[in-house]
Amino acid sequence: MKVLISISVFSFLMQICPPVMANVFNTVVSVQCNECVSSDDYRVAAISALRDREQKVVNVVNFNEFDVRKFDVKKLQVEVCSDYSKSATKGFCRMEDGSIVKPLKLTNIAREQFILFAEELYQIDFFQPVNISVDYQVAGSAWELIGSGYLPNKVSDTWRQQSEYSDLVNRYKHGMQVSYQTRIFVTNLSPKIVYRFSDESQFNSEVDMIDMDEQLHYKFIALQDEHNNFLDMAEDPIFTLGDKFQFESQQSEDYMVMKKVVEAYGFMTESKATPSGIAVTIVACTSSDNPCQYSAF
Repeated sequence: MKVLISISVFSFLMQICPPVMANVFNTVVSVQCNECVSSDDYRVAAISALRDREQKVVNVVNFNEFDVRKFDVKKLQVEVCSDYSKSATKGFCRMEDGSIVKPLKLTNIAREQFILFAEELYQIDFFQPVNISVDYQVAGSAWELIGSGYLPNKVSDTWRQQSEYSDLVNRYKHGMQVSYQTRIFVTNLSPKIVYRFSDESQFNSEVDMIDMDEQLHYKFIALQDEHNNFLDMAEDPIFTLGDKFQFESQQSEDYMVMKKVVEAYGFMTESKATPSGIAVTIVACTSSDNPCQYSAF
């Protein structure tokens, strides 16, 4: 039965990921988006899989829904300025998405073969979520990990000492074996991993790779906190002028941590009182009041 599945899934790969000749850049990429629901979700996932000005065929796979959608994507970020006579650092320019995304048809046979691949991963509990509690003595907030050269590694090293870590290693190794056997390579194939902090903030993460010593390496992909602030770490840059956040007060620890991080990236925060706390907007540093003493990461 496993041989039959492997043959069937290999056939699926040939249909959604046609082979390329040697010395030619691969023009197909497959990405996992188990949270995709709407057509726009799939479109955004397809665009996010590429760097600016790249053009590739992108397969967006949703293992939760046993669904796969195929797109021809040309990613293009365009700078739009409301006043070309003024500096972009004053907030008059912004980046807008000018990408072209064309849905491509996937055959019923290819879709059914993908389902066989997904079923094999579910049989080994590959997608069982992992929740990791971070000791406040290591890091008290997810915000502290942004721009830090050592804290993400320290958090991961602490997690490696817990008993559940070896279970995740075994599941991931088994999942990679399925991937290699079927020759289906999803760039971010990983269970959902959530690092939770004492201030109720969290980092959604995924396994980036496993090294020769069988140690897992993680990629922190999205920050969320108790104030419903969200920061997409896949964006480049992660902060832009005009970004808005909500906090309890200027004295709250999470706000002060976030403020330092923003300043380290070469911006300032501008706060305004609201009935529920403060509304924070990212603005450019000024020569008259410049707390941005750090070099941007």
